[in-house]
Amino acid sequence: MSQFDFDNIVVGSGFGGAVSALRLTEKGYRVLVLEKGKRYEAQDFAKSNWRVNKFLWMPWLGLRGPLQVAFTRKLSVVHGAGVGGGSLVYGNTHLVPDDKVFNSPPWLDIHDDWQLRLKPYYALAQRMIGLQQNVWEGEADKTLKQVAQELGCGDTYTTVYSGLLYPEDHDVFGAEPNESTLGADRGDPYFNGEGPKRNSCNYCGNCMVGCRNNAKNTLDKNYLYFAERNGAEIRAESKVTRIEPIANDAGLQDGSAGYVITVEEGVGLIGREKYTITTHGLTLSAGVLGSIPLLLKMRDVDKTLPNISTELGRQVMTNSETLLTVNDRHDRMPSVDQSLGTAITSMIHPDDETKIQVVRYGATNDASWITVPNIPLTSKHAGIPRVATMLGNMVRHPITTLRVMNPVGKAKRGVWLLVMQTAHSYIHLEMRKPWYYLFLKNTWVPTQYADDEKLRSYFPIAQKVAEMYCKITGGDAANLLPEVVAGTPLTAHMMGGARIGNSAENAVIDDSGEVFGYQNLRILDGSIIPGNLGVNPSLTILALTEHAMALLPVFNEERSNAITPVAFAPALTRNPSAYQGGGVLHRQAVQDSNMN
Repeated sequence: MSQFDFDNIVVGSGFGGAVSALRLTEKGYRVLVLEKGKRYEAQDFAKSNWRVNKFLWMPWLGLRGPLQVAFTRKLSVVHGAGVGGGSLVYGNTHLVPDDKVFNSPPWLDIHDDWQLRLKPYYALAQRMIGLQQNVWEGEADKTLKQVAQELGCGDTYTTVYSGLLYPEDHDVFGAEPNESTLGADRGDPYFNGEGPKRNSCNYCGNCMVGCRNNAKNTLDKNYLYFAERNGAEIRAESKVTRIEPIANDAGLQDGSAGYVITVEEGVGLIGREKYTITTHGLTLSAGVLGSIPLLLKMRDVDKTLPNISTELGRQVMTNSETLLTVNDRHDRMPSVDQSLGTAITSMIHPDDETKIQVVRYGATNDASWITVPNIPLTSKHAGIPRVATMLGNMVRHPITTLRVMNPVGKAKRGVWLLVMQTAHSYIHLEMRKPWYYLFLKNTWVPTQYADDEKLRSYFPIAQKVAEMYCKITGGDAANLLPEVVAGTPLTAHMMGGARIGNSAENAVIDDSGEVFGYQNLRILDGSIIPGNLGVNPSLTILALTEHAMALLPVFNEERSNAITPVAFAPALTRNPSAYQGGGVLHRQAVQDSNMN
């Protein structure tokens, strides 16, 4: 086929998809981005997550918000849905993993110089996403700092780097901001006036429900904004259901002659329409629960991509993650409002493999405490099932149990502790039909085998930190019910399943994201991360995708030359990037990478 509808179709508009869309347009590709979720304006986000129809994504039930929750027998996953992907509802936090992560086997099996390869692209992403170090410290942050001091790791306490526009002149750590600067108009502070107009953060705490104040640096305000400026088309509410290579002149369906994509447009149970579209190349960036199940279906059920590596779906990780909740007692600390601030503000490093962050929701967003029910903190004891300990605690302490399980007022009185570890543990995603599906079709199923490094659902250091926190505040600590009853951890950071490598024998893709066995078919999202990071993965997904895109040659020189590159204003205060000046920093990053 000599003429395609598009040169490259990007499936998904999260961190990998947004980078891909922008960089492909800069290389002269005609780009289409397909996103199954909605496109949101600031006023579309829920004022409170009690408005589940505007907060959760379950379109078959009429719920069309930006947060999707998947419950399985092995784990529970929260992830974004909408133009901007996870950036719409994540906690804004961007951190570079510790050096030891890149010096561990999952990464060393591929290259021994990942820090050097990715350094320019981390720096570039830190500017594109507009990072600044947080200076807001609420009572929860001060309490976490005290816990760290008592644990002997007080020097590890730090505030985080966040992708949002902090109030102007709020530069003193722990100081109160000037009221007049909250929510103030700032024009475009990042891209020399060529980007969208922005407003300062007002510290409402609603980052993970959806920012209604135009302060959060979601992907539609940077990467996707410039991709559209360059001519990329974004189609929301469009789900890819089939991928089929077009046969070349020799009859081979290896991607060299392009692909036919089947798209289902619309949401809900009725009114959906299907159509097909052709493309020279395809970039899958739909996240682990989007890209991996789609490819498994194409390989094992539809059999349109039979040559994808058998490593597809192997070693899917949770960032070795757990969440706990801790709160203050209103009768003991009546004036404290924990909901003020940004979503994630500070963290500690209590041991070599663990980081713990303070996470908050804005006032009235108490529904988060029942989306995944809380139960009183439940320890593990040798020879006693954890669920038995939980039931015993409930019987002995009914008032505490009712207080913990009551969600009303929790956003003002409590915070979450996000625990992440570098420990290697994983499951696998496979395409099969479980016995309990009865007459339904094959689907993706999380699987764990006897010799696997099993997912953790109990973290002694997390239990200890939560106990110490509540000893200081006089409040109650809680675990999540599914973790205690079923041993199923909750994660917001699912990774792996399509690891980078040197051949189909041990990996799914190469450095440029291209799938072994097929031409012009790429995966670029959290699926390609080979090991737990121990930090929020968004910055690493950006850097890996920037690195992969830089390896692609220009596709159409005439169109590429017509594109105006993204130019930056000088960095705002407290930005960690090595690139502090203005100008075309993407060019600088590629040059620096080529010199390494």
